[in-house]
Amino acid sequence: MSEPAEIRPASAAKPELFFSYSTAEETNVLLRTIVWIVFSSYCNVRWTPSALTSGQSQLAQIEKEISGSTFGIVCLDGLRPNVVHEWGYMRGLGKPVILLMREDATVDVRHFVETSVPQLQNPKLRMDAHLSNLKDINYARWYPDDVPKSAKAIWDEFNKMKGTSSSLPDIKEPELW
Repeated sequence: MSEPAEIRPASAAKPELFFSYSTAEETNVLLRTIVWIVFSSYCNVRWTPSALTSGQSQLAQIEKEISGSTFGIVCLDGLRPNVVHEWGYMRGLGKPVILLMREDATVDVRHFVETSVPQLQNPKLRMDAHLSNLKDINYARWYPDDVPKSAKAIWDEFNKMKGTSSSLPDIKEPELW
């Protein structure tokens, strides 16, 4: 016989987490999985495109998801305009945000020119040059080649953020291997 389902009072609903990242960056599939591992037991994790509904305004749905979130995670890898918008929207709403970037992150300019300039290489992402008015914003590193180190870095950043926001849940440190 199975155990009865736990009944949670409405006040104990899981907080919402919105994760913003570029789907054009191949390593972000891995990062999305790491975010899921770290937070899914404690938060309702939302990201695009899974948060979208067919036939509806993408922008309106994303902004609704962000508005309803307790906090966000933004990965700057690729520095795509939609991700910068989503981060700006979170900032405008005063949402706590974990900002991530891998060490070798680039600005995805090839996405704009596609095949018209085949020799064009994406430049290295430099906060002081590419987001100069936000260069004093701290970000955390994540490590595509080291999943446990990435999970620990994200968990550490969450706990730093939690120290300044009482609305965030307690999250157990992930034990990966």
